[in-house]
Amino acid sequence: MSFDNLTPAWTDQPLTNPGVAADVVDLVLSLGDRQRGTFAVVLCDPDDHYRATVLIDLPSEFDHLSPVVDAAEVCTTALKPIIAAVDTAPDTGVILALGRPGHANLPDLDAEWTKAATTICTTANIRLLGFYIATKEGVHHPNSLAAA
Repeated sequence: MSFDNLTPAWTDQPLTNPGVAADVVDLVLSLGDRQRGTFAVVLCDPDDHYRATVLIDLPSEFDHLSPVVDAAEVCTTALKPIIAAVDTAPDTGVILALGRPGHANLPDLDAEWTKAATTICTTANIRLLGFYIATKEGVHHPNSLAAA
């Protein structure tokens, strides 16, 4: 996936297509964001069109990919202001993306973050359109979201 694949009118397309959504994640999370450890929230309107992105730097412990970092706690803390904002705009959809250092394939870590994001969105009644992992190697959609 690459933001180079986006058409000039990509903001007029619904971000329900995983390929287009991954390209948008590639656009909004720079390589520096990924190396530093950044959580991205892509806000979409009721028709699932892009509206805005909020980037949240993760705690410094995250850049070591340490198991000490509790994905559910960090994800909840990061999403708390977003949940409040989304409550004022019913039917807002979100795409969540974890920009992280390391190899593209860290299934345990990615599954933990996917589960945390899915659970938090379900509990808060937020429409989660997708969860993505962005690394220096690219953007991917963890398989575990389909199983969640």
